[in-house]
This record gives sequence, structure tokens and C-alpha cells, in this order.
Amino acid sequence: MKYAIDILIAERKEIVNELKKQDTDRNRNLENLKSIDKALKWLNMLEKNNIEDVSKFEFFRLPFKENCFASYRIMCDNEAESIQDLQDENIKLFPDDVILRRK
Repeated sequence: MKYAIDILIAERKEIVNELKKQDTDRNRNLENLKSIDKALKWLNMLEKNNIEDVSKFEFFRLPFKENCFASYRIMCDNEAESIQDLQDENIKLFPDDVILRRK
């Protein structure tokens, strides 16, 4: 992934240099710059979290329920039957949040 990041960084530098010139298509270069910046943020986040093989992961978007002010909570059930044995992990998720989960 480092190779792809390095290529995008080099391309970003070229676009910035192009933008410094007067005879350039500013709008196209600015859009390309935004696109590269977005891709770099994603690639850096994936690399930081050691997510190499995208085929092993999927995105799951939490659905909206009737009460849009409700939140989801992550609980550890400790493989117990009793509701008293649940441990709240104090992580609140809300409708439309996205979870990256391992397949």
C-alpha cells in the first residue's frame, strides 16, 4: 500500500505545481487534488489499521429505526444466558453509522 500512497503523493505534488502556473485548467486540477486527498486519507487509514486485504472486510450501515434519536450499544454477552451478565462497552453507535466488519 505504501507504493500506491507514494504515487499519489508524487501526483499531488505535480498538481500543486501545475496550479502555481497561470495557464492551467484550475477547476480540473482542483477536482483532481480533492480526489487525491480523499484517496490518501482512506489509504492512510487502512494502512494505519493494518487492513490489507479488502476482500476480507465489508461495510455495514446501521439502519434507521422508528425513533431516529435512538442509539445502538455494543455489549459483550460473556456467553451467558442472563441479561445481568451483559457488559456495556460504552460505545454508542447511531443510525447511519458505518461499521467495518471482518467477513
